[in-house]
Amino acid sequence: MKPKRRRRTPEQARAELLAAAARLIEERGPDNVRLRQVAEAAGVAHGLVTHYFGTYAALVREVLLSEDKRIQERIRERIQAEHGVPTADGITSVLFDTLADGRYLRLFVWAEMHADYQGAVRPDLRGLIDAIEAGIRSALAGRPVPSRSRIEAVALTGVSAAYGFAIGSRSWLAGMGHDPDDPAHEAEFREQLTMMLACHMVEESGLEPAEDHPQKA
Repeated sequence: MKPKRRRRTPEQARAELLAAAARLIEERGPDNVRLRQVAEAAGVAHGLVTHYFGTYAALVREVLLSEDKRIQERIRERIQAEHGVPTADGITSVLFDTLADGRYLRLFVWAEMHADYQGAVRPDLRGLIDAIEAGIRSALAGRPVPSRSRIEAVALTGVSAAYGFAIGSRSWLAGMGHDPDDPAHEAEFREQLTMMLACHMVEESGLEPAEDHPQKA
């Protein structure tokens, strides 16, 4: 049954079309959605979709930009929740809980596989890295801290691991004879990744990895 059409402001109509497109793309993949399906899901005339976005390619690009903003906001919220993310454990928590978002992940992988969209989805990691650096300086209170390039390398490693686990873990775990739905496997992977990130993070400062886990107030 088609949704009942109703009056909307242009801003509401545009936002609802983007939301409908994002849902359909999540369910079916970007290659299996048409403008008419988006219009039906949003309860608007097909012509309104072309009026706001022109082509399906333009609509997909707007969805990618919208998802980019959504994930950046989630990163900021997680940074605040982690009180500056000064520890390796905080870094992996933010990366796994935010960047491994199912809808975002699917769009990210698809966009990177299509030349016309490469780079359209790109979480702004500068804020995360700034928070890590500030948190480390505060936690170490004047002691030597890792360089910016070292912190960026740690963040890049964490991002790559988080995305890789989210994309392939079910197939890989099943191939090892494990139950991919057992949360213990993700917990173990996070723990091992945290230890590796902590070791790499503090290597330049001459500290022991355990000192990368200051107690939070």
